[in-house]
Amino acid sequence: MMTDVALVNPGLKVTGPQPPLNLGYIAGYLERQNIEVAIIDERAGEKCEDRLEKICPRIVGVTAVTSTVDRAYQIGDYVGKNLDALTVLGGVHASAMPKEGLEHFDKVVVGEGERAMLDIAKGKCPERIVSRPFVKNIDEIPPPARHLIGMGFYLSLEANIGERNTSNVGTLITSRGCPYRCIFCYNNWRDTPVRYHGPERVVEELNQLAEVYAAKAFYFHDDTFTANRKRVQKICELMIGSGLSEFPWSAWTRADLVDLEMLKTMKKAGCAKLEFGFESGSQRVLDVLKKGTTVEQNMRAIRLCKEAGIWAAGAFMIGNPSETLEEIRTTEQFIEESNLDEFHVSITTPFPGTELWGWAKERGLISEPVDYSSLRIGAESPTSSDKIPKDVLRKIVLRLDAKSKLRQQSKVGLCKRAIKNPRLFFEYVKAMGSRWFS
Repeated sequence: MMTDVALVNPGLKVTGPQPPLNLGYIAGYLERQNIEVAIIDERAGEKCEDRLEKICPRIVGVTAVTSTVDRAYQIGDYVGKNLDALTVLGGVHASAMPKEGLEHFDKVVVGEGERAMLDIAKGKCPERIVSRPFVKNIDEIPPPARHLIGMGFYLSLEANIGERNTSNVGTLITSRGCPYRCIFCYNNWRDTPVRYHGPERVVEELNQLAEVYAAKAFYFHDDTFTANRKRVQKICELMIGSGLSEFPWSAWTRADLVDLEMLKTMKKAGCAKLEFGFESGSQRVLDVLKKGTTVEQNMRAIRLCKEAGIWAAGAFMIGNPSETLEEIRTTEQFIEESNLDEFHVSITTPFPGTELWGWAKERGLISEPVDYSSLRIGAESPTSSDKIPKDVLRKIVLRLDAKSKLRQQSKVGLCKRAIKNPRLFFEYVKAMGSRWFS
C-alpha cells in the first residue's frame, strides 16, 4: 500500500479533547488536490514506525511543539535511515528553530503549512527551508479532515465545560493569528493580519461535529475568540436560530475584549465557560509581560461573566522576569478577591522563538544542551525567574493548586481521590494547613 503523504503528530498520550486540527487542515487541503493523505497520531496511541512501514508514504510530514520536538527528531532520523521517503518538519518549534530541524529532516516549513506542503507534494519546492505566503481568506481552506483523525479517542475524553466535566466535546479553530505581543508567547503570524472564518462556515462546522461525530459540547480553540465583536454576535445568532444553543461551549479570550451585552448574547447561544489568561495580579508584572491589559480589566471581566451567568476561569503564571514574592502574593490576593469559578497557576516557562526565551538565555537561566521535553506549561525547569528559586516556586504552585481543587470540588470529592493517591492527599493537607478543616 502506497500513500502520498503521511502526517505525524508525535508525543505521549493526551488527556484533553483537542485533536491535531493543524494536521487535519493540511490533510484537507491536500485531499482537495487529489493527494492521498494519512494522519498518524501518537498522542492518540498509534505506533508511528509500524504504521509508516505499512503505508510506505513518499513524504512524511511531522509537526512538533517544543515539548515534543525530540520525539519528532527521532521519527525524522528513523525515516531517513529506514524508509525511502522525503521528510518534512513543521509546527511552531520548526518555525522558531528551522536550521536545527534540518539536522534531522530534509525540509523544514516555517509558518503556515497548507501551501508549503502542497508545493512539496507536487515537487515544486527545491528549497530546504520552506515558507509560503499566508492564506488571506481562510474560508478557502477546507474544514479539517476529521475522518483521518481518531475522533473516537478524543471524543471519549472529558473536558470541563462550565460547572461539570463532559465527554463528546467537539473542538474547532475559527481564526488564525494574534495581534498582541506577550513576551511569553510564540506567534509566527505576528506579521500577518488576524483572519477569521465567516460565521456561516463556523456554524457549518459545528453542525458537522454534532451530526457526524455526535458531539454534545463544543470548545473553541482560538487564541482570542471575541476579538471580532460583530462576528461573535453573528455566530451566536446563527447558533440560536439553528438550535445549536442547546450545546454548552467554552472559549479562550482576553479581559479587554468582552462586554456585558456580548456576554449575555453568548450565554443565550450556549456559552457555559470563558477562560482568560490573567497571568498576574500585579500591574507591573503585566507590563513586563507586555500583556496589554490591566488588573482592573481582569477583575471587571470576571464580574461581567458572573452577571451574564458564564463560568469564569483564569490562568496565572508565577516566576516571571523580575517578579518578587510580594508580587506573587498580590496575585494570590487577586485570586482570593475575584470569586473566580476556576483558576490554574503554573510556573512561567520560556519557549524558543519568544522574547522571553532570549531574555532567559541572556541571564543564563537556560542550560545547554536544552532538554526540550521539560519545556511545557507547568514544567519545573527551566524557569524565567531571576529572583525566586525553583523550589520556592514549586511549593507555591502546589499550595495554589490545592486551593484551586478545593474551590472546584467538595472536600468529600477530594477525599475520594485521596484514597487513590494518599501521598498527594497529604501534600494538599500540608499545603492548606488548618484551612483544610475549616
